[in-house]
Amino acid sequence: MARPEKPITWDGPIADLARELRRLRELAGPPIPTYAQLAERGTFSRSVLADAAAGYRCPSWEVVTHFVTACGGLPDQEQWPTLWRLAHAAAIQVGDVTPRRPGRAAPAKSRSSARQATVTAAQQGPAPPDPWQANTPQEYRYQLSLLRVWAGVSIPEICRMSRSHEGDRLSEVAYTTVHDTLNAKFARMPPLRAVRAIVAACEADLDQWVGAWRAISLKRFQQDHPPPASLAM
Repeated sequence: MARPEKPITWDGPIADLARELRRLRELAGPPIPTYAQLAERGTFSRSVLADAAAGYRCPSWEVVTHFVTACGGLPDQEQWPTLWRLAHAAAIQVGDVTPRRPGRAAPAKSRSSARQATVTAAQQGPAPPDPWQANTPQEYRYQLSLLRVWAGVSIPEICRMSRSHEGDRLSEVAYTTVHDTLNAKFARMPPLRAVRAIVAACEADLDQWVGAWRAISLKRFQQDHPPPASLAM
């Protein structure tokens, strides 16, 4: 028999996300599936899934998607993207996507280090565009265009860098593919391979952009292809 999980006795968005993940796992029973069993239904390990429900740090969107799907849920339902965005924002506020465990005091910053952090932030300029602000394929493509402008890379540079990432000239993403991916007039989602090439060339957070791509794609698919009556009940 598995040991009971430690209760989450603290508050905050990360704790809220973990509580909901635990509740979903309980609803997947009886019997309640173990983390090892959930791991068998996807690509993430038991320890990664258990950590996501521990409430100490914010998991990636891909981990949340695996967890929810393995429990029979729908990760693109409004509850999950919202919970994850709030948890991720809270993690960023503490300076890392891995928040400290509750009760552990943050190290005090000297005036000089705080001043230096302010100067560094000013030198870095605005933060990169957020893919989670997009709700449609057109908005997602526009955010990608903003990302390219923010990073200061050209389309030919993106194509060349995609070849270096793949290690094969034949695998280079074509100029027209990148150009069309950045065109916000298209009402369909861009190819994921082109998105990966653009985000990698811009040195942005690939997990965030892929997670947002999948969330919008699933939402669009379900809108265009309603579930059978047996699943809709």
